[in-house]
Order: sequence, then structure tokens, then C-alpha cells
Amino acid sequence: MTSFDQQSSPGTGPAADLPPSGGTGPSGGTGPSGGTGPSGFADWRTAQHEAQRHLQALLRCDTTNPPGNEIAAALYLRDRLAEEGIDSEIIEPAPGRASIWARLAGTGARRPLMLLSHTDVVPVERERWSVDPFGAVERDGYLYGRGAIDMKQMTAIQLTILLQVARRIRAGGAPPQRDLIFLAVADEERSGLLGMQWLVRHRPELLDVEYALNEGGGSSVMIGDREVFVLEAAQKGAARITLRAEGAPGHASVPHDDNAILRLARALDHLGAAPLPLHVIPTTQRFFDVLAEVAPAPVANIFRLALQSERSAWALRQLPDQGMADSLRAMLHNTATTTMLTAGIALNVIPSTATAEIDLRLIPGQTPEMIVEEIATRIDDPRVAVEIDFHAPGYALPYATDLAEAISVAVSRHAPGSVVAPYLFPAVSDSRFLAPRGVIPYGFIPHRHEPGQPMAQAMAHGHDERISLANLAFGLRVLHDTIAAMCFG
Repeated sequence: MTSFDQQSSPGTGPAADLPPSGGTGPSGGTGPSGGTGPSGFADWRTAQHEAQRHLQALLRCDTTNPPGNEIAAALYLRDRLAEEGIDSEIIEPAPGRASIWARLAGTGARRPLMLLSHTDVVPVERERWSVDPFGAVERDGYLYGRGAIDMKQMTAIQLTILLQVARRIRAGGAPPQRDLIFLAVADEERSGLLGMQWLVRHRPELLDVEYALNEGGGSSVMIGDREVFVLEAAQKGAARITLRAEGAPGHASVPHDDNAILRLARALDHLGAAPLPLHVIPTTQRFFDVLAEVAPAPVANIFRLALQSERSAWALRQLPDQGMADSLRAMLHNTATTTMLTAGIALNVIPSTATAEIDLRLIPGQTPEMIVEEIATRIDDPRVAVEIDFHAPGYALPYATDLAEAISVAVSRHAPGSVVAPYLFPAVSDSRFLAPRGVIPYGFIPHRHEPGQPMAQAMAHGHDERISLANLAFGLRVLHDTIAAMCFG
């Protein structure tokens, strides 16, 4: 998502030196964020430098998937955990494809909280980068490297917080009320077959937690002069379909109207001409309500009209930022994106079949049969078959939870005047393996909008992926306060 304007978010420039957390917790007394509670950092600047050091080390581990080689990151994490007396387990389903699990024991008064991340990263086009993508180069207040946004910064932040809590306990501080589970997995970028999916099938006892903090949300967007942070509380499902057009074969020198390629082209044109039908789930309703509450009057009305079937397409076209319109549209509809085409056996032969592979993203609650019907109705051609290849359902989580409240309070403390809104993530993450098990896995990596810089989502998987040191510090502080509230509050 992108902002409506270029107004600066308070205190988020590259050189911003964020002040220490305030000395008052959610209830008004001296809280853990002030450095005097059972989990507070004794020195925030030292903690920030530690998080940066961990991130740089992780960025220098080339864990490009394929082939993965996540063992490099797992060994680094194992050694850092061991230095603070935290035992860990490296799980390696295939050579080099390693996840790491660790537990910091609490009193057991409350169920565990999982700190979840993945250590594999997508490939790079080195020639398109201005720096070594695995050099962890610091330049102009930014740290560059593949994984700086997706999502080694979360691994580094979570590790720093876990180590700080362990040190406080060793120095005589009270243990947390919950076990803290640290899990950095392999293979997220390629389906999780050797990562979270493997753990669910073979080591489910490692995933017995109440909550998890993962990727999928946390970035902010400016709506007028208000900053809105998105908290992923729902996730779309994924599916793949094949459109198979049938036609009559023949010699290319004698064209006819029953050409399978042309039939497929017409079907794809119909499919892409307009969004599929509108589907508004409660998470999306609440998200648009928050946008309407904080937006200036003309824009607020656009957000309200976007939820009406007959006005939605028109309303989103009125937004000044069509990048944002595209993101909002994806929250309101099942989406069908053509990504691969196959047809023809020779230049001079009219083929009898032509196929298109379609990437589907389904609103939670939508079944494969429902979207096949939507697509078949839109195409309206009985000679184009719609074949579904696989389906992974989406989910919607409860939002009135202790963790959502802790996140909201922490964000308000460090970004005064901002709001947090529940959000339907249009892609997928490893959280999809946890939600069906009864875990509440919110996606939230705190990241403030920085005028003049691409949004965090745009930098993930892109060239010159980078995070500002100010945003690394901001994420550390917000997640520290969130975890402290959940474990010591």
C-alpha cells in the first residue's frame, strides 16, 4: 500500500534517534517499556545496536531459496542463543534445509507465545543492485540486503528481545508468565515443504502455542494526516486453475473462427475486464471503517462507497493513488491473475487446445467451487474448461484479543496519534499452517512510512531491498513492548 500524500511520519527519517520508551505502561504505572520492569532493556541504544548486529550477520548468510542453505542462519542463531544459556534444536529435513526452535521457559501461568520468522530469501538479480545483496551494507542510514524487509529484520528483532529477557532472568528478574517460543523456519518462500509444513506434519508438539507474531502486516500508510498501521488478522486462500480452450486444428494458411488460441484470448479478456464479485468479510469491513474514520471527508466517502457492490469499482478509481486502489481491490474480491500460457506445436499448425495457468487468491469463506462458478460465468464459453489444480483455504482470526490490544497500545506509545486496523493479507505466509491448529498468528512487523522511500511491501523481493536503522529501532521498541505486555503485564 502507498500513502495518499507525502506528509512525514513523525520521527521516522533515516537519521531519526527514537527516544527511549516511556516510563508508563498500559495501565499508567511504571511498565516494562521504561527499563524498570521485569523485561525492560537497561540500555535501548545498546539493544538497537545488538539488533543491527544480528541483522547484518543474518543478511550475510546467503539463504537464497533455491537452494536454501538456511543452515547458515540456523547455526548463527544457535550460537547466539547458547551464549545466553538457551538450548535450541536445529531441525534439518534435508541437508542444509534447517529450521531452529528454542524455548525460554516461563511460569506456565499463560499459554506460550511464538516469535516466528523465516530465514530463506528469494533470488536476486545482482546486476540490478547498487550494493552486494549479501554484504549487509550500511549507507545513508539504511541497511541493504536481501531479506532486510522479508524478513530477517523480524528474526533479528525477535532474537534481541528473547536474549534480553533471558539476561534479565539470569540477573534475578521474574520469569515471563508464558513460555517464549523462538522459531525461525526454512523454505517459506517455496511453500514451506521443508519448513513449517514439515513441522506441522512431523513435529506438531513444537507448535503448541496460543499466539504467534509473524509477517503479513505492520506497515503504516498515511491517510491524510493520520498514520494507520495494518495488523494482519485474516489471510486469503490460494489456488491454481487451468483454463483449457478447445478448438479445431488446421493449417495456418487457412484461418478459421474456431481457433483455440483466439478462444482462450477472448476468455482471458473477459476475465480481466472487471473485478470478480464483491465479498466483504468482517475484518475488511472494520479496516474500511477505520480508513473512513480517519480520512478527510471526500476520501472517507470513497472508502464507504467501496463496500457497495454497485459503486465499488467507481469509488476505487477515484482514489488519487491507484497503487492503493489495487491493494484495496484485492481485499474485496477473489482475484484471478493469468501468469502462464501454453499453446501450439508448430508455426504452421492451428492448435486444437490452448491453456492458461491462473493464480487465484480467495476471500476467506470462499470455496473452490464458488470461484470456479464465478470464473465460468464471467468467461461464458462452454468450450473453455475451468480446472482447479489445488486449493489452500484462507482464514479470519478473532480481533478482540490480548495480543491485538498489546500491539495497539505499543504502537500508540511509539507513534502517537496513529491507529491500528485489522487487515486481510492478500497473499499467504507460514501463518496458514498455524491458524487451522487453533493458534492466533497475527502478522505484524512494525514499519513506519518514510516519505520519498518505497513502501515496505514494494521493497520485499525487489532490487536494493533495505530497511532504515530508524525503522529497525521502531520495530524493536514496538515488539518489545508488545511481548512485555503479553508476558509480564
